[in-house]
Amino acid sequence: MNSESSIFRSLAALPGDRHVVTIGSFDGVHRGHQYLIQQVAEHASRLNAFALGVTFDPHPAEVLRPDKAPPRVCTTSVRTQEMLAAGLDRVVVLEFDHQMANQSADDFLSELVAATHPAGIIIGEDFAFGHKRQGTPEFLRERAGQYGYELTIVPRVNPDSQVEWSSSFIRREVAQNGNVRSAADALGRLFSLSGTVGDGEKRGRELGYPTANLRPPEGLIIPADGIYAALVDVNDEINQTGLPCLVYVGKRPTFDNDLRVIEVYILDFDADLYSRNITVHFIELVRPDRAFDSADELVQQMHNDEVNGRRILSEFGANVSTTLGN
Repeated sequence: MNSESSIFRSLAALPGDRHVVTIGSFDGVHRGHQYLIQQVAEHASRLNAFALGVTFDPHPAEVLRPDKAPPRVCTTSVRTQEMLAAGLDRVVVLEFDHQMANQSADDFLSELVAATHPAGIIIGEDFAFGHKRQGTPEFLRERAGQYGYELTIVPRVNPDSQVEWSSSFIRREVAQNGNVRSAADALGRLFSLSGTVGDGEKRGRELGYPTANLRPPEGLIIPADGIYAALVDVNDEINQTGLPCLVYVGKRPTFDNDLRVIEVYILDFDADLYSRNITVHFIELVRPDRAFDSADELVQQMHNDEVNGRRILSEFGANVSTTLGN
């Protein structure tokens, strides 16, 4: 039943329709999540119900283990958009706090059933909910007859042995290794960061490479230090998408900076982007970051980076000249 696609902040806001429900954190909405959501959509179509995803904000780990909580792959807004794009009709975002963490699995399920009228519940094999994770697949199976829903447990899928379809794999590949290509394979799309362009030191402009200083929301994974080939969407009234660019992530060690920055150099483009919202889609690491003995040596390396970056972008299919100055 795909007559609408809607986002609700809580279960109380849902209409009184029948649903096939899935529950989870869905950080990144990677290909494993997408496979599960496809099962929800297929079951919902068969049962003449709406396909519903229930997720949480903040991530439960940020409440239960704030000192050990991993950075998120994407914002809640992007997560809900991707869940809808994967096939859900509706997404409910529940505020996760200590009260919810202490709620029994029975109480949570009772509230879920009352609000969603589930014709089916579909979860991953490793998902659990409620106080002390009492809401296991076996718990849901025992109560299926009582509440009248079909229960489907979806096993973890990973047909590519080189790429793990998991949020932890994506975090590791992006933040530790700068391997945004493997992350894209796991996500089924390019790894992206969005944010507002802020004021910088204008060091790039002085070196002949004017950059936009991207400031994404806190709590997200940031690629490992280095130079990346990427595409950028410039929002607001400029409204251009897929512009080829190079992105620097690091502390600019040649100049002994302590502040980590994300600087975007858009190729063959000249416009004031200050305070505008942009989204960067990372394609491939050009090289890791390192210090240089002089600004002149750095500029020569930046020239080489642009040559290599243009080649990578051209091979990816971006509309960019492989010759500098054209």
